[in-house]
Amino acid sequence: MSPENKKTLELEIARQCAPVMAGLKPANLLILNREDGQIKEGFFKEMKACGKLLYLSERKTIWLIYRQTELATVLRKPENRTFLQMYGYKEEDTAAKMLERLAERFAFHRRYGNGFPHEMGVFLGYPLGDVQGFIRNNGKNYLYCGYWKVYENPEETRKTFALFRKAQRVFTEALKDGMNLGQAVSMEPVLPA
Repeated sequence: MSPENKKTLELEIARQCAPVMAGLKPANLLILNREDGQIKEGFFKEMKACGKLLYLSERKTIWLIYRQTELATVLRKPENRTFLQMYGYKEEDTAAKMLERLAERFAFHRRYGNGFPHEMGVFLGYPLGDVQGFIRNNGKNYLYCGYWKVYENPEETRKTFALFRKAQRVFTEALKDGMNLGQAVSMEPVLPA
């Protein structure tokens, strides 16, 4: 990969995955053109994250970029476990096993034109109430829309979305100023914990 292509890819990753890079979210989707998306999983180590390829089509690749510890914590929450069991995830499943199940369900939904499996919101760190609200309302009647459709606590969620946007600005500016992805992620924290 040429240095110019690498920089373009890093900027796209920062644009789509800044909340994960900043430790604000356990996971994000990364959607790339197929030629850009043929990246090695080791590339994500610079971000202190892991990558799980969810879908590969003729034109696109869709990755789940995640922080292993944070995602495992979200998936261990009893209310999330109970919810996920409705979609075939098992109580005893490890996070890795649940990621495999998500990838299978994601590929199935994409292949048959059904969008995406709605339980994916749990993996992405969305509040369970918002995931359930989206399902109950078929994606309508939301109180606020930003990084996801909000059905509960819109004011609190607006503040969270503002942090996500700030992270995106900080990381893209750092990359434009000459840092690489690993250096940007290793910067002193610029966002409140």
